[in-house]
Amino acid sequence: MLAGLAADGTYAAGARHTVDVSAEDAWRNWAEGSGLGRWLSSPRTALKEGERTTLKDGTEVLAVRVRPPALLRIRLTRADWPRPRTAQLRVLPAARGNTIALHMEGLPDAASRAEYIQQWKEALSGLASAPAKKAGTKATSKRNAGARKAPTKTSGARGVATKKTGAKAASKQKAGARKTPTKKASTRAAPTNHKAATGKKAGSGKKPAASRTRGG
Repeated sequence: MLAGLAADGTYAAGARHTVDVSAEDAWRNWAEGSGLGRWLSSPRTALKEGERTTLKDGTEVLAVRVRPPALLRIRLTRADWPRPRTAQLRVLPAARGNTIALHMEGLPDAASRAEYIQQWKEALSGLASAPAKKAGTKATSKRNAGARKAPTKTSGARGVATKKTGAKAASKQKAGARKTPTKKASTRAAPTNHKAATGKKAGSGKKPAASRTRGG
C-alpha cells in the first residue's frame, strides 16, 4: 500500500516538530488567528466549537473540536474539491517543550499529500518565516538609507561653508583688485620725482658754466 493511502482511496498527510515553548504558546502560534495561517489559512473569525466560519482563502470551515491548548479538529470544504477534508492540530507534551503535530485526511492524490507535507515541514522548522525576515531587512535598509542620507546634509553644510569660503576668497580678490589703483597712483607719481631729478641735473650743469665765467 502506498504511504498515506486510506481504504477509501484518499490520502492523508502529517508532519510534526518539537519546540521549546509552552503548550499555551504553541496553541496560540498554530491554532488561533494568524497562527492557523502558518499551515492552512487565517480564519476570518475566531474558531468556536460547533460553529462555521471562512478562511481568508475562501475555504469554508466547521470547527468540530476546539480544546485548547491540546486539540483542534476542523472540517474544510471548497467548491472545487471532490469531498471535504479534515485537518487536525495536536499539542503533545515532550521531554523539552511540546510537539506540534499536524494532520489532514481526504486528500485526492499523492501529489497533494506531498505538497502539504513539504509546506508543513517548512512552516514547522521556521523556513516559512523567511518573508517576514525580508520585510524586516527592508525596514532596516530604509533606516540605513536614512542614515546614509544624513551625511548628505553634512555635505550640504560643507557646500554652504565652501560657498562662504569661495565668497570670502572672491571678496579678497575684489579687495585686491581695488587696491591695484593705489599702486597705479604711486606709479603716476614717479614722473614727478623724475622731473625733480632732471631739475637737479640741470642745476648741476650751470655750476661748471659759472666757474668758466670766473676763469675768463
